[in-house]
Amino acid sequence: MNIEPSHIIFQILNFGVVLGALTYLLYKPILKMFAERAKRIEEGQKAAQKAIEQQSKIEEIKQKTEAEAKKKAAGVLKEATQEAENKKAELLEEARAAAAAEVEKMKQAWKSEKEQLIANIRAEVVETVMTASEKVLGKSLDAKAHSKLIDEELANVLKTL
Repeated sequence: MNIEPSHIIFQILNFGVVLGALTYLLYKPILKMFAERAKRIEEGQKAAQKAIEQQSKIEEIKQKTEAEAKKKAAGVLKEATQEAENKKAELLEEARAAAAAEVEKMKQAWKSEKEQLIANIRAEVVETVMTASEKVLGKSLDAKAHSKLIDEELANVLKTL
């Protein structure tokens, strides 16, 4: 086995040609594919980052909207409660006024019934006193005497009432 310099040079040239061909035909296209793939991955990551940011913005907007809706709902509820309280007070006042009117009406009815009963009692007392005085005295009294006697008796009766 002899090592000849021409064989070594020929082997180096062959290796260089194969290496150049492989670099040109395989290595550069593979690097180009890797670069494109890395670029697509980077774009995908940027798109994912944008989507995450948009999702967080949407979440913030959603929370703000919910907070505003809760505030509005609380305001509406407070307003409705106040309106109900006002209506309740108004209805109570109307009921009190109606009750007072009914009580006054009943008082008037009672008063007129009382006057009617007093007039009936007065008529009965007058007749009873006249009958009793005729029987006791044995004679009929004049109008003035009857009137005086009746008034005295009625005053006594009314005092007891």
